[in-house]
Amino acid sequence: MSLFLLRAKYLNLIPIFLGLFMRLVNIQMPIVGVHSWRQADTAAMARHFALENTPIWLPQIDWGGAMKGYVESEFPIYPFIVGQIYKFFGLYEIYGRFISILFGLLTIFLVIRITTILFNSKAGFWAGIFYAIMPLSVYYTRTFQAESLLLFLGSLSLERFLIYIRKPTFLSILISWLSFTLACLIKVLPFIWLGLPLLFIRNFKNQYINRSRPSESFLRQILKNLFSRGSILYISFTLLFLIGWYFYAYKLGASSGYSFGFWGKSSDRGSIELIFSLQAWLNLFLRIIIRNLSIFGLPLLIFALVKNRNSFGINLLLSGLLGVFITTVLFMRSSSIHEYYQLPLQLYFCPLMGFGMTRIESFFNTFYLKRNLGKILIILITLVSIIVLHFDYFLVENRQNKIWMPLASEIRKSLSIDGKIVSVTGGDPTLLNLSRRQGWLTSIDNINETSLLNWSEEGASYVVGSLDWKDFYTRLYDENVKNKIAEYLCRYQTPYSCPSYPNNIYIIPLVDFAK
Repeated sequence: MSLFLLRAKYLNLIPIFLGLFMRLVNIQMPIVGVHSWRQADTAAMARHFALENTPIWLPQIDWGGAMKGYVESEFPIYPFIVGQIYKFFGLYEIYGRFISILFGLLTIFLVIRITTILFNSKAGFWAGIFYAIMPLSVYYTRTFQAESLLLFLGSLSLERFLIYIRKPTFLSILISWLSFTLACLIKVLPFIWLGLPLLFIRNFKNQYINRSRPSESFLRQILKNLFSRGSILYISFTLLFLIGWYFYAYKLGASSGYSFGFWGKSSDRGSIELIFSLQAWLNLFLRIIIRNLSIFGLPLLIFALVKNRNSFGINLLLSGLLGVFITTVLFMRSSSIHEYYQLPLQLYFCPLMGFGMTRIESFFNTFYLKRNLGKILIILITLVSIIVLHFDYFLVENRQNKIWMPLASEIRKSLSIDGKIVSVTGGDPTLLNLSRRQGWLTSIDNINETSLLNWSEEGASYVVGSLDWKDFYTRLYDENVKNKIAEYLCRYQTPYSCPSYPNNIYIIPLVDFAK
């Protein structure tokens, strides 16, 4: 086989191996770092699925106090998969990270496929490179949460639907529907940001077949396709599973008292005020520019969009971006706080940037820019990505690991697996998960004689935390509060009962307190 054929055949392995290398950094880390609270809940579910052999419809969290902790949640397929792996290979959270990386690498492959179908193989190669190195996609396809699986399912649904246009087969449409439905069960939002591109593809297929009626308006065609038999079946079966699961999850949360706050007064995902806040949109835009595009990906988007507005591929990707924008508006508060709400942008940004790389030459007349601008941009994008990943993500993981793992290790040694603790980390369950124990979450303001006695009577063995931190991200500077809490700590002679150097961690033995 000639060198040219080998290169053409295996060139797309470069983005996949590059993506693997980027995602293996800090792979050994416990569940700490950015959005560790979300990862901790997912890891807790996986641990309970393994240890208690519970079915997939009974997800458990660690902060259920003296109760089992069954919780209203999204469909927990990701932690359930990890839990089954635990049963065979042991309780090591690195397996969860490996599962996320696997789905991340499969998504790189699918992004290449989608972009190649929409544009060409060269654009597909570059789209794969961008998905492999962008900070947001790197970080959240190696964390212990379902986002990596979610994007894999989204990209698989799109890819199979595009194949279905070319060669309609039942298998292609079945895989597309299954992937779409599972994605919506994991997060409801794909119903919009994935549903719109799928509807656009469906419209294109009918428009291509019915060329004899080009005078129909685009909106009228979409509405007609939306209410066609095929679309109704596709959407109806998805809605059936969605309604079934979330109705059951609501009942589970109502009976247990524990929920992630999807409905009712506890839900604060949307915000009319933030929708009209210029500051909120500016912050969101800057975050997207830095973490989704590594700053220098923005010119590539412009290169892709200029003079190509009537392209099927461009319009399909724009419909996906429109879907993400709609979900951002509807869930503005969550989108402002949780950056992984912008992760689906990568499914549409990366193909556009890949196509933009192939368009650079048509924008410049000078030989230097034609020959070297693409190389300069990819170098700058890679440098920005590495810097952002190091300072915004990996450094945070390293710092939190040094602060909290000594305390978590001491709890594991001191307390049996069925023991209960009170974690003084606000609403953050990370320490509970690091300790691999269940119990209560509380703030440092709630520590007093009465609360300590109540927790002891309910079965808690220790109150644990650090006087330097209100939670995993907020420093505690109030010396009066520290001194007040220390009154309850230094009455014992156990090694960690008084705040222990260097991070002022403590363990209050509640058994002794009750006596």
